[in-house]
Amino acid sequence: MHPGPLLYQDIDYLGSASGFVEEVLETLNKEVLFDEFYHYEIEELCQFMHCFSAPDGAVLLQEGEEGDHLLLILSGKVIVRKSDLSGQMHSIAMVGPGNILGEMSLIDYEPRFASCIAAEPTRFAVLSRTDLNEIMALHSRLANKFLIMLLQMMVSRLRDTGTRAISPLSKPII
Repeated sequence: MHPGPLLYQDIDYLGSASGFVEEVLETLNKEVLFDEFYHYEIEELCQFMHCFSAPDGAVLLQEGEEGDHLLLILSGKVIVRKSDLSGQMHSIAMVGPGNILGEMSLIDYEPRFASCIAAEPTRFAVLSRTDLNEIMALHSRLANKFLIMLLQMMVSRLRDTGTRAISPLSKPII
């Protein structure tokens, strides 16, 4: 058994993200939100993360399940699917390297909002709530920067969703 999150027992465990610092750094450098992070901060963050490699079709996050970790996609593509009120699944996004998934459940302790399935072989890093709490205790400045980055990302997604929800066919409520 590996020290990574137990729910990924059927997916190849690659080891501590400390061995993948350069890959994590290269992936994060593509994301504007991580511009404020120094190399040593990414190294510190990697000390608390674990890396996995999933085959095409592997379920990385399951809608409705409890979630206590987030994923950082390092390579590959992931389909995000959400079920409607009748239970029919809809693909709502396709994401790739640099994207973070599962952050909502990590923060609010609620069940997973959507399912995330590897659309091709995908490598990802995992940060658990326990590890985030340890970062907050040991590296408060890094934790603050990381949490602010997560908030900025979540607000950006919320704004985008709001914009997409308002279509030219929408009728005013007034």
